[in-house]
Amino acid sequence: MNEALSRPAVVSRVSELVGCTPLLELCRTMRALGTELVYVDDGSEDLATAAREELAEELARGRDNTVFTEQHNNPSNGVGYHPVAHELHQALDGRLDLLIGAVGTGGALCGTAGELRTLMPDVTTIGVEPKGSIAFGGPAHDYYQSGTGTPEGAEIGALVDFALIDEGVKVGDVEAFATARAVARTGLLIGGSAGGVVHEALRRLPSLPPGTTVVALVNDGGEKYLDTVFDDGWLAARGLLAPDVEREIDERLGKLRRN
Repeated sequence: MNEALSRPAVVSRVSELVGCTPLLELCRTMRALGTELVYVDDGSEDLATAAREELAEELARGRDNTVFTEQHNNPSNGVGYHPVAHELHQALDGRLDLLIGAVGTGGALCGTAGELRTLMPDVTTIGVEPKGSIAFGGPAHDYYQSGTGTPEGAEIGALVDFALIDEGVKVGDVEAFATARAVARTGLLIGGSAGGVVHEALRRLPSLPPGTTVVALVNDGGEKYLDTVFDDGWLAARGLLAPDVEREIDERLGKLRRN
């Protein structure tokens, strides 16, 4: 067995947390792989991000076989996406006009965009965060898209390089989840935050000149969200089930396929 799997993993213990993130399934998977789960409860109803990172750093300190990845401020997060830029450059023969991606840690979008600028300097980069996230300004409020955005009170990670982001936009939970569900009916299961990225791409397409090349970065699969984003009851209980929005996205996707 990979020795790393037996090291502690720090997660939050927060009421209702399992109801809005794929944490439960993730914890079950890690436990099955032999991981020791260390729970954090900072007494709040938040994700305890700061408390988790502080404890993870403490646990890793002085241990040769333990690493605290610190994904929000670790340059390797962004560097890991440099090959994506080269793959896009090769696959598209150097023709790319618009790159759209989610902004959480900043690693995926800014890591890709930064390297793309060395290959295709004229690429325009659009960052997408949930409504309620504060990277592109307020107002701040709770949101259900996970793995993306910067909640109120959290620091924007060092990898979010605003010099590489030409425009920042916000997509609400309803639109992001409706898009993910509509895309699933085409045969591709994507996560909620990826739904936000695709929604922004679909919104922009009608206004773009013919021949424009657009890439939407899909960084999250949907298999972790079967009990949330793809569950009608879960969405309805939170006022996020929107059949009309889903039908609108279905129609947009249908037009694209016909063209």
